[in-house]
Amino acid sequence: MNKKTRSFQTKLRLLMIAGLVVLQAATLVAVHLAGRRAVQQTVSDELRVGARVLARVLESRGQQLAATASVLTADFAFREVVASGDRPTITSVLRNHGERIAADAVFLISLDGTVDADTLDNRFVDTPFPVRDLFASAQSGEPTSAISSFEHRAHQFVVVPVLAPVPIAYVGIGFAIDDKTLEEVRRLTSLHYSLLRASAGEREPVLASTLAGPARAELAQRVRALSPSSFAAPATLAMDSQSYATVIEPLLPGNEGDMQVVLQVSIDRARRAFRRLELQIFGLSTLALMGSLVGVTFLARGISLPLQRLAERAQGIGAGDYTATIEIGAQDELGQLASAFNQMQSGIREREEQIRHQATHDSLTGLPNRTLFLDRVQLAIDRARRQGGMVGMVMMDLDRFKEINDTLGHHFGDVVLCEIGRRLLAKVRASDTIARLGGDEFAVLFDTADPPGALEIARRVSTILEAPFAIGDLSIAVTASLGISLFPLHADDPGTLMKRADIAMYDAKKNNLATSMYESGRDDHSLRRLSILSELRQAISGSQLEVHYQPKVDFTTGRAVAAEALVRWQHPVHGPMPPGEFVPLAEQSGDIRMLTRWVLERAVTDCARWNREGLDLSVAVNLSALDLYDSQLPSVIEGLLRASGLEPTRLLVEITESAVMKDASHAGKILGELKDQGIVISIDDFGTGYSSLAHLRRLPVDELKIDRSFVIDLREEGREDLMIVRSTIELGHNMGLKVIAEGVESLETWKVLAKLGCDLAQGYFISRPMPSPQFEAWMRGAPWTPESSVVGRPG
Repeated sequence: MNKKTRSFQTKLRLLMIAGLVVLQAATLVAVHLAGRRAVQQTVSDELRVGARVLARVLESRGQQLAATASVLTADFAFREVVASGDRPTITSVLRNHGERIAADAVFLISLDGTVDADTLDNRFVDTPFPVRDLFASAQSGEPTSAISSFEHRAHQFVVVPVLAPVPIAYVGIGFAIDDKTLEEVRRLTSLHYSLLRASAGEREPVLASTLAGPARAELAQRVRALSPSSFAAPATLAMDSQSYATVIEPLLPGNEGDMQVVLQVSIDRARRAFRRLELQIFGLSTLALMGSLVGVTFLARGISLPLQRLAERAQGIGAGDYTATIEIGAQDELGQLASAFNQMQSGIREREEQIRHQATHDSLTGLPNRTLFLDRVQLAIDRARRQGGMVGMVMMDLDRFKEINDTLGHHFGDVVLCEIGRRLLAKVRASDTIARLGGDEFAVLFDTADPPGALEIARRVSTILEAPFAIGDLSIAVTASLGISLFPLHADDPGTLMKRADIAMYDAKKNNLATSMYESGRDDHSLRRLSILSELRQAISGSQLEVHYQPKVDFTTGRAVAAEALVRWQHPVHGPMPPGEFVPLAEQSGDIRMLTRWVLERAVTDCARWNREGLDLSVAVNLSALDLYDSQLPSVIEGLLRASGLEPTRLLVEITESAVMKDASHAGKILGELKDQGIVISIDDFGTGYSSLAHLRRLPVDELKIDRSFVIDLREEGREDLMIVRSTIELGHNMGLKVIAEGVESLETWKVLAKLGCDLAQGYFISRPMPSPQFEAWMRGAPWTPESSVVGRPG
């Protein structure tokens, strides 16, 4: 442990020292980069200022020279000499005046620009004035000062007129710009100046410079090798073991080409101050680093020892020991860390207990969940194997619990589930286990001696639902379906035992029983249901489904005026399959919309063909409750009618009474859109639901269809069914609706309905459902009459 501690201390020291080194290195780099930028900016500023200073000095010098020349030309005696035309006298006057003002060259220029006299041994007499552009500017009255290369030296020339009172001649005076002149400017700016000509072929391109001999020679070589445009921006030149920031600026043009000035500043001199600053910072950083080594050593030791104790406690927590605590005694952050560590240990212990409970219990009711329930089932089975006896399981699923959630809200549903859990705990024995498996599904595990004992347990469980559930001002009755399975009678393992209790529960729900015990062979039925669910979509898209049609006959004419489309499935394995087996599965799986649209397309297509071929018929199609939630259904039907050419009034959709009442407002919206298209609306199975007349009156209904349960055994001597049918017919007629009776299977029933004033009839007495070709043949045969039909229920 000490080795590990020392290793951590070493790492901590190295880390902190490395951090300091990196910080100091970053500081030095930042200072260095800032220094370089500052040097560059300083050099650039000095070169720019130096160029302006040189321009201002030359400009001032030119003004002084021009003033001096003006004094000469204003002298009356000088003007007389010029007017006399005596060249020797003029030359003598020019020489004397040039010596007084230290001029290097003085010219008397005629009005045509020819030199009449000069102080250079008359070498330029009768030749054009050397600085022609300057003379032209003087004639036009523009600035009369210029710098030009003259006799391999840089000169500053001025030209002024000799007035008497109009110009009779011009005087040009030139002053050499030599190293001394540039040195005077250098004393003002600390820059080096060099004048050069950029013209090719110059023997001495550097005309004047403040540079020493070796550097001046190197500059001449660079000027020959590079064009001056290369130095438009500051460039670095190494000359005479020094680095110079160099720029080339143009001067005033002369008559022999452009004159340019090279401005240079020593970069080494500019960097010197920043190098001193860098050295000072480096020295201070080194001293700070050495002092930090001592502090880091003590700090690392003070941190590592408490951390060692924290690590030992963490190992204890990892091993599941939550009892010991850490006491450091310090009041600093490490002390706070130890306190937080102790709190964390306590929190982990509490959360582990909570997680363990949540992993095995339902969060809503607090009952054991599926995982814990299966564990206890396994323990009960193991105990029964050793001691004998049976293990029973009751699976309970609430009926129509989704409607409670949808109507009253999920909060109400949660309260109901919690109350069911409380009632179950109060009803069963302490040795039994109650679990909520999920949703509205509960399970009870118990020991029993025989199947009758299991039935008694199930009966006792079912009694918890006898009293309604009162929540606030609401009181609601809840029913459930219960399934029972037993070990070892029905299964040998927990999973199979639960599966078979679930099968028994679905049998109870399907057969409207409160309780059902598992029967051998029911697994095959469940597998059949799963097989049908998986194959139904393929059957819809394939060719296994077909539509049969059952005629609807008008009581007045005795003629068929419509047909109801009924889907049939010719399963390749199970054979002919009735709709009651696969349509509910389609509703459960969500495939009902696809199935409905397939039937609609076939029925609309067939009916359109019948009418084109002379059969005056309408067609009826059943809609599921889920179809009323399909907002696209009206547009789909409109498209089918348009594509087939069938009039909308030839299509009738039948909706069950209970389907409408699940969501009357939404159903009314969908049915209203269909009604607006001209489609006929019929309420199917009327009398079996719980719709109110107020809701029925607000729906766009055209027809009521009396449920077959009231019609199939209708007799003259009947009381209850006869009263219901009569009332329904009168109700429909009073509301302006047609009334059709389904399930007509005898002549007696036909006559009773005709006497009661029913409008239409449908049933086996008239005809069974037939495939489309057979139905068309039936329609084209002899007219149907009640007397020609087979009396009684067909076999």
